[in-house]
Amino acid sequence: MHHSRCYLVKGEVRRRRKDGRCEEIDAAAAIARHPLLVAGDGASVETLGAVTLLWIDVDPVAFMLGADVGIYSVEPLEPTDRHWMHRFLGPGIVEWIEPRALQAVFRAFESSPVEPGEPIVREGEVAELFYVIANGAAEVRRRGQRIAALRPGDSFGADALVSGARRNATVVMVEPGRVMSLAAPAFGRLLAERLVRWVDGRVAGCHAIDLSQRPIGPDALRVLVGELDLAASYLFDGAAAGDRALAAFLAAQRGLRAFARRGARDV
Repeated sequence: MHHSRCYLVKGEVRRRRKDGRCEEIDAAAAIARHPLLVAGDGASVETLGAVTLLWIDVDPVAFMLGADVGIYSVEPLEPTDRHWMHRFLGPGIVEWIEPRALQAVFRAFESSPVEPGEPIVREGEVAELFYVIANGAAEVRRRGQRIAALRPGDSFGADALVSGARRNATVVMVEPGRVMSLAAPAFGRLLAERLVRWVDGRVAGCHAIDLSQRPIGPDALRVLVGELDLAASYLFDGAAAGDRALAAFLAAQRGLRAFARRGARDV
């Protein structure tokens, strides 16, 4: 059975229940925290002007968290948090981390409110936490220049934790919101150790990439990983161990089958 939920994010609608009763629902009302439509419940909805709706397919989320779909519910989530976990569970996360481990990841997250203008991390500082935006919006800035925008479900802070380098950018909240943080030891144990797969030698069927012959650093490695074939497998060699680890981590996050060689050798 398909388990999907529809939520009213903005605007106003009129919902007609299966028994014929009608009710008008505004996105700001408490009732909007609950599903507007549930697949198979027989209700119908009429929009009263422009609206924004959010559909969530519960089955994949429940499966990935190891929950029983028959009793799983998204209702306990805060009204502005309905999709950060769903977006965070990207291809690399769900393909390489088993459901029980994902449960441990979400249990280990700590929640913190952040005010507009407040830096979450600062360029050049030592990395101690991994972050995911739960609600609100943030900007990534380097040397004072805005280079990226972050929205709920976007993560940051992994580069420095995986590579062992200092923070390469500052992240500042630009509207009231909340972030979920994962301490470095938990991040390493629950995510990095599962996504960075170290090997001692060559792996059959893998294309070897010598990072010593390519531009390195988080930005350059993201470009490299973004150009790789999703249907192929890769072994990262050369350069420093932190660079190989970060390349493998970024590749795995994208959904690639990737490995890092423990001892760099000629490719």
